[in-house]
Parts: sequence; C-alpha cells; structure tokens
Amino acid sequence: MGHMLIVLFAISISAVFNDFVRPLSHVSHYEVVRPVKLNSRSRRSISEQDGAVKQYPDELQYELHLDGRNHTVHLEKNRLLIGNNYSETHYNQDGTRVTTFPNFEDHCYYHGHIQGLEDSSVSVGVCKGISGFLRAAQQVYLIEPLEEGPEGDHAIYKPQHMRGRTAKCGLSNSTEEDSSFIQPRAAGVLRPNGQQNKPHFNTPRYVELYMVVDNMEFLKYKTFENVRARIQDVVNHIDLYYQAVNIRVLLVGLEVWTQQDKFMVHGDEGRTLDRFIEWRLNDLVPRAHHDNAMFVTGIDFFSDTVGFATRNAMCTDKSCGVNQDYHENALALAATIAHEMGHNLGMTHDDPDCSCGPTERKCLMVATVEKRPWTFPKLFSDCSLKQLSEFLQSPSVSCLLDAPRPDSLYGGAACGNGVLDTGEECDCGSAKDCQNPCCDASTCRLTAGSVCADGECCEQCQIKQPGSVCRAAAHDCDLAEYCTGSSGACPEDSFKMNGVECNYGRGYCYNGMCPSAEGQCKRLWGPGAQAPPECFHYNLKGVAEGHCGVSGRKYKRCSDRDMVCGKLFCMGGNKIPFVGRGGGWTSRECFFVTDDTDIHGFGMVPTGTKCGLNKVCYDQMCQDINVYGNENCAEKCNNHGVCNHKGECHCDIGWAPPDCSSRGYETHGNSAVIIGVSAAGAVILLLALLVAVTRLCKKGKATRFFCKKKPHSGKLTPSYQRDLASDGQLTQPLHISQPVFMETTSKRIDGPTVITVMPSRQAPSPPTNSPRLPSQGHNTQMRPMPPPKPSPAAPAKLAHKPSPPPVPPVKPSVANGDWNHTQSGTGKPAWRPPTIPR
Repeated sequence: MGHMLIVLFAISISAVFNDFVRPLSHVSHYEVVRPVKLNSRSRRSISEQDGAVKQYPDELQYELHLDGRNHTVHLEKNRLLIGNNYSETHYNQDGTRVTTFPNFEDHCYYHGHIQGLEDSSVSVGVCKGISGFLRAAQQVYLIEPLEEGPEGDHAIYKPQHMRGRTAKCGLSNSTEEDSSFIQPRAAGVLRPNGQQNKPHFNTPRYVELYMVVDNMEFLKYKTFENVRARIQDVVNHIDLYYQAVNIRVLLVGLEVWTQQDKFMVHGDEGRTLDRFIEWRLNDLVPRAHHDNAMFVTGIDFFSDTVGFATRNAMCTDKSCGVNQDYHENALALAATIAHEMGHNLGMTHDDPDCSCGPTERKCLMVATVEKRPWTFPKLFSDCSLKQLSEFLQSPSVSCLLDAPRPDSLYGGAACGNGVLDTGEECDCGSAKDCQNPCCDASTCRLTAGSVCADGECCEQCQIKQPGSVCRAAAHDCDLAEYCTGSSGACPEDSFKMNGVECNYGRGYCYNGMCPSAEGQCKRLWGPGAQAPPECFHYNLKGVAEGHCGVSGRKYKRCSDRDMVCGKLFCMGGNKIPFVGRGGGWTSRECFFVTDDTDIHGFGMVPTGTKCGLNKVCYDQMCQDINVYGNENCAEKCNNHGVCNHKGECHCDIGWAPPDCSSRGYETHGNSAVIIGVSAAGAVILLLALLVAVTRLCKKGKATRFFCKKKPHSGKLTPSYQRDLASDGQLTQPLHISQPVFMETTSKRIDGPTVITVMPSRQAPSPPTNSPRLPSQGHNTQMRPMPPPKPSPAAPAKLAHKPSPPPVPPVKPSVANGDWNHTQSGTGKPAWRPPTIPR
C-alpha cells in the first residue's frame, strides 16, 4: 500500500541571502535556507541476508518558507521511476561491454505536493541534499544544495534569476533563453484541470525509456555514479511532466560510453541524430527492450539548437532524439528531452494561438520563449493535446500499452501505485492524485454503481454497448475497433494486411499505411512536391545520386524494372528538404535528399510503394506482391471477411471468427462477433406468437388479419411481375431486408446466455497476445446493441485518428551542371519533419 516519504522543510527565522554563502555561477539571485526534516514514514524493508533497512523512507515532510509564508511539503517516492529489467552498460579500457542489472528499489527520487494548495507539484531528489523544483499555483521555485546533505544550506530561487546562453529552436530562426527549457512545464501532481479526462487520455500508457550518454558527458561528470544520478534525476522530472496526460515514463536502461564514442558525435545535430538512429537500430535494439531512446551529449552543437528528434516515431525504428546537456541544472536537460519526446509523440511546435491556460501561452511545445519574468506554463497546450490525442490512436503506438509488472515496481504490488495489481479493480494513484470518480483510491475498488474505471470503452463509469466504435479507422489501410461489452478497454489496434489495395487503387497497404513516392516527396519537400516518372531514369547510373541500394561499398545500378524503387526523386515544393541535404540533377530539375548514413531511409522510395499491377517495391526491387507471403484471405475467411495485419479474419456482420464460416454469436478474444440476446429473445417471442395465433385460428377466434384461408405466393404481386422479363427471369436483383433485432432496455442481463449484437462494420479479430490494460475485478455481462445499420460504402476517415500529417516545406535551389549538391548554409532547415529540432 503506498509507501511515501514525507519531508518538511524548516527554514531559519530570517532569510539569509547569497551574499553570505558561496555563489552559484548560473544564478543571479537566490535565498539560502537550511531544511530540517520533521517527520518521515516508511515500511521497513529488511533483507533476509543482512537485515539492512532502506536508507530513504517512503514519505517525508518539511516546512518551507516561500514568499513570506510557511508551507508543508509532502513527498512520495516515485515507484515507477525504474522499469522492468533495468540494465546499466559501460565499457572497459579494452572496449569490452559490461552490462549489469542492479536493484534500485531504495532510490532517492520523489514526487509530491504542497499541503493546502490544490494546484501544486514537487519533483526532487534527496540523494546529496534536496534538488529539484516546487510549483505553487503559477510560480515555480528551484532548490539545490549549497553543501552536501539534506541538513545543510540550500539555495531557493525563481527561474527568471538563472543565467545562461540562448538556445535556438531549429523550427525557426528565433532564439530562446535557456531558462525557458529549465522552466518545469508540469501542473499539479500532475494533472491540470481537465487534461487527464481529455479523449484518449483515460487509458494509462507507459514509455519505457533507454538513455545513452556519450563520452564527453561522461568526462564532464567524471564517474559512472555521477552520470547515473544526473540521468535518474532528469527522468524523474520527465515522468512528472507526462503524468498530466496519463503517460508514465520509466527508465529501463542506461548506457554510458566510458571509453570512447560508438559513432562520431557531430556538431551538426541532424547528422548526430541520423547516426544515433542507425546505431540504435543495429546495436541497441537487438539487446535491450525499450520504446524510446534518448541520446545525451556533452558537446556543443554548431548552432544554438539543443535538441533534435523524429516526429511521429514513437515505437518505431526512429523512436529517439539527441539532446545537449548545456546547463548545470538538471531541469534544463529534463525539459529538453520532454520536448523532443513530445515530437516523437506526434506534437509540433505551438503556434501563437495555442494556450495552456486562460492567459498562459508559453507551453511545453512552444517554439520561442522570450526572456521576461516567467509565469508557470501548463504542461501541454490545447494544440498539443489535440495532436497527442490523435497520435495515440495510431496503430503503431500499441507498445505504450505494456504496463510494468507489479513485481518489478519499487515496493512490489500496492494500492495507490497507479498500476493495476492482482486483486485490484482499479488504481488511480494516491488519494491526493486520484481524480477518477469511478475508483476509490483508498481501496483500489470501484465506487458504488461503477462497472469500470478506465479505457476507451468506459464512459461515466459504465461499459459502453458492444459494437460501439472505440477506435475509428483512420484511412483505408486501417480497421476500426469496437467495444466488446465486457471490458472498458478498447481491443488491440489492428489494420489491413499488407497488399490490400488503397488510395483508390493507386497503392497497396504496407504496415498500416499506403506508401507512395509522391507522398514521400510531399513529406520531404512540402505539399507542392511530386514524383515525376522521368526523373527515375537517373537510378540507372548506379551512383550516389541515383541507385537501387548498396552492395558492399558500391552503389547498385537499377534495372529498367526496378528504377522506380531506388533513389527518390522529386520535383516542385520547397527549396530545402526537411531532413538531410538537398541535391538535384539540373538537366531535369529532379531533386533528391542525401545524408551520410540513412541509405534506406528518407531519400529512398518507401518500401511497399506500388510499382505495377500486383507489384510493390521491396528491398529496392519491384517484386510480385506475393513477397509479403500473405495467404489467400478469400479462402481463409470464406469470403465473409478480410484479413488484418496478423493474418486473422476480421469477419463481416453476422459471421463469427476464427474463419467467418459460421453464423451466430461468439465472443472471440477481443472481438465481439454477434447476434444479440435480444435477437434470441425476439425469435422465441415470434415462435410463441405463431403458436398462439395458430391455435386461435383453429378455434375460429382470431381476426381475419391473422387467419387467411388461402395464402398466396409473392410471385403474384405486381411488383414481382414488373421485375420479370419475357423469359421469366428477374430483370432486377431482389432486395432482401436485413433482420431487425430487438434490444432490451435493461442495463444488465441475467441468465447463463451471454450474447451481443454484431456491429454493422467488420469487427476486429482477436489478437494473439492482447496488450495488458486495466481489467475489471468482477464479471460484467454484455449488453446487446441497437439494430445493425447498413455497412458503409467505404471506410470512413475520421478526424480524430489521422494518418501522420505531412511535414512542412522545403526544396533546393539548383546551380549549373549535371547535378548540384546543396546545403542550407550553417543553419539547419527551418523544419525537418519527420525530424524536428529544438
């Protein structure tokens, strides 16, 4: 049950100013306080071997003097700071890689709040003194020790009193003061009013973060232990930022390059990002599970940019970013990484109309922050919330639904840790943090009358009717998901199998998207770009500026058939590409993107692009669509459904999985394939009515409406006669109406039969291993849904789940000569989506 530390800051009777203690070089003005621990509470965790007691308690309390008033500060140990199978890696002098799996149950990092202030938050470490931030309403206070130990002198100051260099955002030519990055952008502990209940934020999500630190950063901090303390402090702050949108950030690994860098860390942040993406994919991913990787460097980037990341990349092979550790205060690095992670999660920079409060427009994803007295910004702007909500509906981010195992958390399973443990019906965090009316934070049981507490299929503490759309199809390569009626969780995201036609026959689905050369040109060069077929003849040359991949150290010359699957050529759009460097064959004004490492990346025709009838680009070759190895779905699903990306049948209405061969209702995995209880009841009622009418007719007591002496055939009706040709054949197909199922108005259905009504659109097939979502601690019966509607003519595109948006502009100017390799001077492209600098 929650283990908290409670800390109280007691301040000396009169404030002592920085004139009497050693100065902080990065702060212009601060007050000096001496914290005194007043109380602490902790469950004793005694090792069976040595009987050792934890050094850091679960709760602390201090009394702190802020702006003329005394405040009591409560702290809880962050039980989700360290994730499953946390590992640490360093290198010996001979280059040998050493990986360990330490147990950090007794760490020293906390979150908390200020007693009596509804809108407050605290994030600190108490390892060698108290360092971090405290927020009271709109004012932020930073605290750090002036000498080791929590009992020594500490400095307290406001962000506007920090000194430092300016930091440039790569999205524009403007600059922003470094204090803007340090300013903690989180509200409450940490739930600004309304944010936690926004659409698609009621499902808990978890980012398993792996941190990589270069050799320059290691030399700066001198020891592995110092680097570890820095990184854990930073991740503790990042986690607090994202709690506002029901996302937890867990540190699952730390690698420090203690001897030398594993690739050349370049002053050009774009090149460094490209190399980190390649290193992560080839070296880190095969040996360490994680959702997102962040690179921290001690070098100074050429420009004023301090961060660079790939947009819309979470859970993909480009799910990472590079960050410069440019300031003494850890909050600077934490805010930079939180910003770059925001780009990974689909967020762009805020425009002037975005806001995160009635008067606050300087939010976490703001592009430029001017130097002025600060008010504390909310975590995300309304613009960022909308973008994040849309991105979280993407089929590619299901990795964020993997909840940490309860036995891997600090202190083990416990009510109030925000994770659904065995035996719990819900867990909304501590009593202070919980704002879920469906869950009792003190017992982790559902409140009276509640059937569910979390999930896209949980509305006002009740499970939505089966067949309700909980995740609409974003485009014609996606599949909609429906509530099952038995859980508040939306089934696992699914999409059509590779090779299905898309974009009106102009492409074939691949990994849930509809790739094309023209679409990639628009992402690189802007909305006016095209992919003219005549440009692709340059791929016959087999040179760096035109090829079909690399064989050894040589570029492969394309064949006539494969040339449309090699280097990507574009025409029109902007002058500078969003990523890499732009070049062009001036004889035709065919432009391309080049970089040092990403041979199969942005500058190539995307895998899965259509290159002919039943032909797709695969491995830079135009191959038969059978290269995907898909089965004949028409046979597997008996012509009553389509296959999803797992090769499982997504059945038509009225047909049941796994092969759509039989009618009837069946609950199969996460799919509710259906005929309703109400339908069964209607059939029974109809049969009983027919029996009764028959008996009445025999007794002569029924009206003529029910009892006809001579039934006639439908073939005698005028409408039927009109549809007959002279040869007696039908001239028009018969229109047969669908059966109408009755639905009970009762909220609960008693009895052993559990049957629901099938949605009018195909329901999702059951995933083999569904993501772990909060499940209910009791059984709920499914309720039938309303009568089915006719299936739509084509999949609907809904605004709340769009495909990744094209990234703003750019394209190279061309000089004389056969081809010209251009670069945008010392600055970076104004915007590099899919990579976005900060």
